[in-house]
Amino acid sequence: MSAHESLSASDSIQPIVASSTNPPSQTDASELGVTDSVGGRSLLWFVATTLLSAFLVFQVQPIISKCVLPWFGGTPAVWTTCMLFFQVLLFGGYLYAHLLRTFCTPVFQAIIHLTLLGSAALMVPIEPSDAWKPMGDESPTFYLLWMLARHVGLPYFVLSSTGPLIQAWLSLQDDSDRVYRLYALSNAGSLFALLSYPFLFEPVLSVSTQSTLWSLMFLAFVLVQGYVAVGLFRMHQRKNTTASLVAHKGSDQPISRLQIVSWISLPALASVMLLVVTNHVCQDIAVVPFLWVLPLSLYLASFIVCFDSPQWYRPKPIAAVTLAALALIQGKTMLPGSIQLIAEATCYMTMLFGACLLCHGEVARLKPATNRLTLYYAMLSAGGALGGIIVAIICPMVLNNHAELPFFVALVTALTFLLFFACKGWKQPHYDWAAASRLKFGALLVMITPIITMALVSNHRTIASQRNFFGVLKVREKPLGLCLVHGSTLHGMQRYAPNQSQPTTYYGKGSGVGFVFEALKEERPELEIGIVGLGCGVLTTYGRPSDHYDLIEINPAVIDIADRYFTFMRDCPSKLDRHVGDGRLVLERMTDKRFDLLVLDAFSSDAIPAHLLTRESMALYKQRLADEGVLAIHTSNNHLELSPLVHRLSADAGLESRMLEGIGDDSIGTTHSTWMIIAHTGHLIFEIPGLADATKATDQMLRDAPLWTDQHHDLVSVLRLWQ
Repeated sequence: MSAHESLSASDSIQPIVASSTNPPSQTDASELGVTDSVGGRSLLWFVATTLLSAFLVFQVQPIISKCVLPWFGGTPAVWTTCMLFFQVLLFGGYLYAHLLRTFCTPVFQAIIHLTLLGSAALMVPIEPSDAWKPMGDESPTFYLLWMLARHVGLPYFVLSSTGPLIQAWLSLQDDSDRVYRLYALSNAGSLFALLSYPFLFEPVLSVSTQSTLWSLMFLAFVLVQGYVAVGLFRMHQRKNTTASLVAHKGSDQPISRLQIVSWISLPALASVMLLVVTNHVCQDIAVVPFLWVLPLSLYLASFIVCFDSPQWYRPKPIAAVTLAALALIQGKTMLPGSIQLIAEATCYMTMLFGACLLCHGEVARLKPATNRLTLYYAMLSAGGALGGIIVAIICPMVLNNHAELPFFVALVTALTFLLFFACKGWKQPHYDWAAASRLKFGALLVMITPIITMALVSNHRTIASQRNFFGVLKVREKPLGLCLVHGSTLHGMQRYAPNQSQPTTYYGKGSGVGFVFEALKEERPELEIGIVGLGCGVLTTYGRPSDHYDLIEINPAVIDIADRYFTFMRDCPSKLDRHVGDGRLVLERMTDKRFDLLVLDAFSSDAIPAHLLTRESMALYKQRLADEGVLAIHTSNNHLELSPLVHRLSADAGLESRMLEGIGDDSIGTTHSTWMIIAHTGHLIFEIPGLADATKATDQMLRDAPLWTDQHHDLVSVLRLWQ
């Protein structure tokens, strides 16, 4: 995880103030060209390198993720896979810094790193071109990893090595505590990069401008660190360099296997918790960049608290708050529905922060001497990479559900329980491990509670479950029939015989899309129908033998489940053509198609992916409509108010729009739905019963609503906070 950069950036377990009580000699400082605030300013080059690298490390993740997010359907797995990539590459950068320091003289370090800097500078700009758009038959995980490696791999590798490498270079002549000031400054740069993106850069700058600005700043970084590296040539001639290196090697202390295991396993657990909590929150709320940045910021903040000074880490109160958050998570169903979502997200974030504080606090207590820092950070980054591999690769391969969430929540619960009772005081991390050992059976009992609670959270039997890059799909039995569920989102239901051919959920005959289907069937003997987002195939119940469907679905598992457990498509008399891939990319390739009805019903974590609701996408839909064609967009949503946005997009494209809310009927399996019906101005569709009185856009709504483009779109602008 790139947040491990914060480890090197915040490694000041001894207070920074100590550097003022035991300053390095003026001779040593001048030999290196590093001087204090009175004697000179060369230290500014080390400061500038550290700050710039920390900022760029944390800015590149949301930028490159947002560049490629639309090509993979806007799924949260894009964020997770990007995190995995940056975690593994960070480990590579830290390992490179350790090997460079261990086996190379300063001159060879400079030569090797200057070569690497020059090569990385040739890799910008980082934004992938349209030629990299996937065709739909690739493995999403490995294709995305390859794309990231090609565009941002080498620059990020260079950036990730900066923290430990700059410290190593500075400590060649100055091994006092003053070098830790660089890590404190790095934390400031990292936090600014993370928190400024959703509020400062994303709303103001287009995606391409963000990419270009980052690339220019990276070139500036290459020049600054290159200047510092060139200084190593001069350092090679210093008489005390060899003595300093010998002193470093002579002060080596043996490191036990238990220390190595702790350095890897504790950061791995924190990394796993970051990823599983991020996955859970994004699936239940929306793929909002801030909701991805928030847990990462908490993860980073835990390093700052634990590594800035020992006095900040107090395990007993931290464990108490974490246990309270865990208890509230288990009892969330007892809260009022109006605040349940906000309360659950808050508890998960509190639990994540507490778990990271405990894991990183214990790692900080095991910090070695300064001459072992590069090895230490390499092992910590290895733990972060291991956590990413577990969540992004191993779990989807071996599990057909999100079982890792309750399992690792249970593991954190047990660890927190033991640390709470082992810690002897509320202010200092002094432990009685014998007392903790006596409580091991109690910890086991506490551990299995979250697993049992989360396993029994559903009142309906799950008869099938599939997991892949796009998440977990479940087929569940309900009193009326079988339903398809992705996270907290219902993707359709089929009633039991003899009502298996009746449209259900959001697609009933009283819904907006139902009205349109019935009206067009009465008017035209045959229809060309395009559907983006298959679900379990409910909309095919409206098909006739003369009709033709083009069904577009990005997730192959959806098609497999719809064929295996539901009979909608088998019973449909129409001709059905299936297309696997992102809806927009597939429509772009269907240049000869003109639809009488185009239905947009693509969901990701209960939100239509943003790239399907931009000015450019609306122009594409307009091109794919026949002269008298109709566009129906499903905007039913628990967390996003999308209707004003669609109204404005329609008006901007020269189209007329109506919003129709359908009333559900539990007795026949239909639910409340919101559909946007869009067509050319004066279309007869707006005169049919049910649509004639549908909601039109007001002038104020059109003025206030956002207008998204491919370069400017921000889900925060349509987020419902209290509904």
